Amino acid sequence: MEKIAVFLDYSNVHLVGHDLFARDFEKWTTHISPRKVAEAVRSKRTKECELAGVFLYRGSPQRFLDPEATKVFRDEQQRWGADPLVHATYLPLHYANYRVQPKEAGVDVRLSLDLVRIAESHRFDTVILFSGDSDCFPAVQDVLKSTTHLELAAWSDGKRCPGNRMFQLARQFRLWTHHLSEDDFWDCQDNAVSSAA
Repeated sequence: MEKIAVFLDYSNVHLVGHDLFARDFEKWTTHISPRKVAEAVRSKRTKECELAGVFLYRGSPQRFLDPEATKVFRDEQQRWGADPLVHATYLPLHYANYRVQPKEAGVDVRLSLDLVRIAESHRFDTVILFSGDSDCFPAVQDVLKSTTHLELAAWSDGKRCPGNRMFQLARQFRLWTHHLSEDDFWDCQDNAVSSAA
């Protein structure tokens, strides 16, 4: 059976989905489960396959600068870390006096490097990238030079995929893109966080 791995740029996946489907709610009220998102992507494939890896990339808040976000983050980190399929990489968020919200630094670079490395290792038959960030363009181009099959995933309102800059490459290289709907977004919520909020 074909083995697949799903790569998630967590912040991009969460925020694009929230802005598309949950804009009437505060951003902290929606939290997606990496495993549920990966399973939703797998369910869109017509070919029978096994989800063999979920690679998660995300910024981590600083305890003293953002204690509430840190508590939620640590609960998620512990819960998601208990899943043997989830391989998480967390990089410190960058805080600046002039910026209201902290900014991720290095997450796209780390995801891109790992995506290429794992594609070239042939551990999986197919890797699926869920990120709308154009910073991943060079990595996508490098993966296409390997023998590992590459697909994309994106939130969709049924007509288009707002906020996703990967479609330029999808069209250019004829990459299959799995469209996840509003129902998928709500089905992928992390229930443990939702019930605690």
